Amino acid sequence: MKPSRFLFALLPLAAAARGGSFRGLSHIATEIFSFPPTNPIFIENLFVLPDARLLLTSFVHFGPDINSPLHILNPVTSSVSVVTTLPNSTSQTGIAKLSGANRYAVTAGILGDNFEFLNNTVNVYVVSLGWNASSATVVDTIPVPGVISANGLVAVGNVVLSADSRGGRILRVDTVTRTSSVAFADPLLFGDPANVSGSLGITGVNGLFLKRHGGQRWVYFTNSARGVYGRFKVNSLGHKVGSVEVLMTATSDDPVGFTNSLDDLVVDGDADGYIAWQDRSLLKVKRYNNGTTAQTVVLGPGGVATGNTGITLKTPTSVALGLDGGHIYVGTGGAVAGNLTGGQVVKVTI
Repeated sequence: MKPSRFLFALLPLAAAARGGSFRGLSHIATEIFSFPPTNPIFIENLFVLPDARLLLTSFVHFGPDINSPLHILNPVTSSVSVVTTLPNSTSQTGIAKLSGANRYAVTAGILGDNFEFLNNTVNVYVVSLGWNASSATVVDTIPVPGVISANGLVAVGNVVLSADSRGGRILRVDTVTRTSSVAFADPLLFGDPANVSGSLGITGVNGLFLKRHGGQRWVYFTNSARGVYGRFKVNSLGHKVGSVEVLMTATSDDPVGFTNSLDDLVVDGDADGYIAWQDRSLLKVKRYNNGTTAQTVVLGPGGVATGNTGITLKTPTSVALGLDGGHIYVGTGGAVAGNLTGGQVVKVTI
């Protein structure tokens, strides 16, 4: 989550961009869904379900009530629906799959000023959603007190780890005992102290993604303000093991600069990372066996493909790996060139 500078601008709502496909660098990108400008939902995160549908959270849903809608998208029919609402929330962030069948955790709260949650409004919602079901049930609501930021989310069994972007911490919530605590804090998770006046500067650790390598559990993360892509190891209880490792740090000479933002991410079977890069593109970070990395813009730069059938990524926020491992989905907030539109979902072959 990183607030788009266009999100609350008092601008006319532009017409939604037409979908299309773009082939380049051996990748094919296809827009499969876009919310209309009359319903400019800001997609914050997405999660691919076992039946290949996508669960979508919305950072801002532009609704008048405090029961934010949780959406589901069928990528084959390009149809979206509300499967449930999360009570006492206006803004949703992370999604994670819990142990057992059909149970998912979603973080949400009531959005206040400066893109922060109002204190003591953050909850972890446990949602039950079965195979090909048209509706979901909120089976538990677990408060996370004293927190104004809960961002990316991963699950280790029934324990979820959430990125506290403002506090530079990883939060730990046990969905069985219904208890929350600070897992750890680290300087690499804080925002940029030299830029605390800007929204980018106060957004530190952002996206989280859990990946197993060689029997070890690694949590990969992004830090928006510092341009950092890194990881840390956790055990079976979700506790950190060892130190935080930096895999890539952006500089002014890199494709990613500090004036931009690394958001949510996925890591594929080759340990390569794919990162939503606001306000621009989809970024791939190739990791070699010697520990070095190389960056490639998969869709971009500027989020705009060439040609009449080009894809414009309208503020990319999130990515999810398809079930076949051969493509990813990119979710967007729905802002481009200063105009608000609906958030979109784009499918990209990798």
